Amino acid sequence: MDNNKGFFQLSTMQKPFLLTILFLISFVFQSVKASEKTHHQALKDYFVAKLNVINQFMAENHKKVASEPKLLIDFVDTELLTVWSAKNTVRAMLGAKRWSELDNSQQNQLVSAYEQTMRRYLFEVMSKYVGQVAVVERLQLNGKANKGWLTVLLELPKLPDVTIDLKIYKEGDKQEFVVEKGGMDSSQQFSNWSIYDFRFQGISFVKMKQSYFQNTYDERGFDALILDLYLKNQEFNK
Repeated sequence: MDNNKGFFQLSTMQKPFLLTILFLISFVFQSVKASEKTHHQALKDYFVAKLNVINQFMAENHKKVASEPKLLIDFVDTELLTVWSAKNTVRAMLGAKRWSELDNSQQNQLVSAYEQTMRRYLFEVMSKYVGQVAVVERLQLNGKANKGWLTVLLELPKLPDVTIDLKIYKEGDKQEFVVEKGGMDSSQQFSNWSIYDFRFQGISFVKMKQSYFQNTYDERGFDALILDLYLKNQEFNK
């Protein structure tokens, strides 16, 4: 009650000023919350569009890639590698300390070798294509909005659907903002976001592969790791 009395005892000039300040604070708060929600949806839409491109490619070309492998290679280079970061994946599997021990040339060699592994993975997935479609269900970001999980439902004809979580990461400090229709394309707006890991039933792909990458590097060295990757991809390299 004392606080209310204090407000009513304000002068005629003070009341409108105080109410205006309170209104502005409320407006700014609501605007920030709305902006965060709009940005969140725009980022989700970006990944929806990327997955739709992958879905369409697989549906239209799964029967062709065996005889026309260049179709797959071109798709990986122009589409898949814009949304999945081979560099962040191998860096996470090798570990930050080991990664920092490599010079730029070695880092590039490792990324290049793993990009070929990604081409092989996609080739194997397409050879077992049964009409599966990946659908984005939800997006969760951390407090800094620079990492998160993209939950995807893999719809399988005649089989139970499968849920997987894609780990996403924002590279650098590029500022993002939601643009009006006709403005910057979302592929440019969110180009510093990428996927680098996934988990299924709580098991992380990166963590599952870490021991192989780290043990090979520690026990046999960098060249042996590169050679191992090359040999694993040898059939596809042909």
